[in-house]
Amino acid sequence: MKKRILIMGLVVLIVIISVVLFIIFNKYMKYKNINEDNLIYEETVSPNEYYVSSDEEKVFYTIKIYKKNNTIIVKSSSNTSFTKELQYEINYEQEITKDDIKIEWTTLMGDSNYTKENQIAVAIVTLSHNGEIFSQRKISFVSNAIDIIVDAVNQ
Repeated sequence: MKKRILIMGLVVLIVIISVVLFIIFNKYMKYKNINEDNLIYEETVSPNEYYVSSDEEKVFYTIKIYKKNNTIIVKSSSNTSFTKELQYEINYEQEITKDDIKIEWTTLMGDSNYTKENQIAVAIVTLSHNGEIFSQRKISFVSNAIDIIVDAVNQ
């Protein structure tokens, strides 16, 4: 009797693990199949390009927007370790073009005029179609830096 319960428990565990792996694999493959042919918009800025002495010190923030079938995928990346890469998707059936995309770069305090002391840290990505906004999201490029500071203070 105990052997039968143990076998049933093992079978249930294997089924659960298989379902979880299947879901993870499908999500991975969904993004893996996105290539540069699906890219509809890309914008890169440097918050410090005017304040550093060499090209190696320049920081770059990039937003890429892809459209594949009925899904819009927004990806953010940077060449600094202070930034966590972010990716999110929006289901949207209408076609959009680069004219439907607006990216506003701001400081942490929301100011669009930046200085050496108050540099760009956030991108506000707005997606619209025929003048109607259907998605607006803020992406922080300094979230990892904030986590590091919080961890240091807590130690």
